[in-house]
Amino acid sequence: MKLICDGLDLAEAVSTVGRAASARAINPILEGIKLTAIDGTLTLAATDLEMYIQKTIRADIKQNGTVVVPGKLFAEYVGKLGKNSVTLTLEGDNMIITHGENVCNFQCMLLVEYPDIINLKTKPHFSIKSEDLRDFITKAKISASTDDSRPILKGVLCEIKAQTITGVSLDGFRLSKIQKTIANHSKDTTIVVPARSLDEIKKLVADDNGEVSIIIENKFFQVNINKTTFAGRLIDGEFINYRQIIPANFASSVVVEKVAFEAAVERAGLLVRNDKINLVTLHIADKLIGITSNNEIGKIAEKVPASLTGKDTKISFNAKYLYDALRAISNDFIKISFSGELSPCIIESAKAGDYLFLILPVRMS
Repeated sequence: MKLICDGLDLAEAVSTVGRAASARAINPILEGIKLTAIDGTLTLAATDLEMYIQKTIRADIKQNGTVVVPGKLFAEYVGKLGKNSVTLTLEGDNMIITHGENVCNFQCMLLVEYPDIINLKTKPHFSIKSEDLRDFITKAKISASTDDSRPILKGVLCEIKAQTITGVSLDGFRLSKIQKTIANHSKDTTIVVPARSLDEIKKLVADDNGEVSIIIENKFFQVNINKTTFAGRLIDGEFINYRQIIPANFASSVVVEKVAFEAAVERAGLLVRNDKINLVTLHIADKLIGITSNNEIGKIAEKVPASLTGKDTKISFNAKYLYDALRAISNDFIKISFSGELSPCIIESAKAGDYLFLILPVRMS
């Protein structure tokens, strides 16, 4: 193998695919990045067997070839090369990196041990606008669990039906639900996508304003974006019936300006952010929401104008859960619905919207 490529292109590609390489793998080969040089392109790929990322860049190929390089070392080195032209030469088991008068030489990994990179070739299952996909991921994954004891809850339930996709995540304390319009829908299906995979897809579409096609095949899903292919393994298992969790009726609701309420919750949460429970209490009456927090250090009391329908309510929440939900909302006004101090609360747009957040209250002593 021998090729010449742009240093910035190489560094950006390595940074992208390197996110799929395992940092502390049981099998060291999964820490590597696979390079394939052929037909005027250099394709870089990495996987931890759960995620697969592959990216292609232009290169002047002098000699075709394939090799696996140590991922962390390769990424750190090429990331410091700048915009200079870079020459990669494979001699035996050694990769030689030349830029100007500078040379780096290190030993490569065994190509035969590297797993196959997933690349689904079937027809896309549906397509979605990039901006809608970014918003979908932001809101859908907020409530995904990080607990390894219940793997299914570390994912986002995606229900693809007719011309919509509904995303749901929950962790036993909160629930997020969002719905977006899709196009070119080929078949109704339900899958559970790891929240970690959705994070990576969001990074890939961060600057894209087009439309993204998504392939679903067997136990995998795949998206292709700007010369980059992302494939991920789906989570097996039966997701919780979230429809039984979301209340249909409420005793009271309050409409409040989102920015003002979010800022007040954030300030109140400062005092208790290191507490185990991280508790803030809402006092909702007439035309005000009071937000208070207190511990042995002190007390914070905030007030925000609001419009209440129904009876007064006093209810406490984990400040982080409440703030996470508010931070994801872009509407000017939100509606919070209650059915008592021990019942779930629903946060949604004051107008008809495509999302909602459910948060369980904390029992007050």
